[in-house]
Amino acid sequence: MVPVLIEVIAPVLWGMDMSCRGCGLAFDVAGLKDIDRKSSLESYPEEWKEAADYLSQLIKDISHLYRHRIRISVIDAQSPLGLWKQIRYRVRKFPAFIIDRKETYVGWDNKELEAVIDQQIHKTA
Repeated sequence: MVPVLIEVIAPVLWGMDMSCRGCGLAFDVAGLKDIDRKSSLESYPEEWKEAADYLSQLIKDISHLYRHRIRISVIDAQSPLGLWKQIRYRVRKFPAFIIDRKETYVGWDNKELEAVIDQQIHKTA
């Protein structure tokens, strides 16, 4: 069975905390200390951080529930690919879940999302 592709389009919170040595060195040379890099992530509003945490948990729950039957791809809504997906699938709110390039679900209700995923899995089986 071919896994169902789930593309999640949502704004991604970015911090300048780079884990590669080269990036860290470049930031150090530029004068950005480690504390400055971490504070950029802390500058987001609490509601945004809570929404990002909730979305992360929702994605984990879905991936555990469906395991090998789905493949998840997270796309930053502000990236060129994210903008293209918003236009292509007429997405105006987030998070948006594009299931197997056929169905789109926008919202936070995991039961509704599971119903759409189940429906698509049964179509492909």
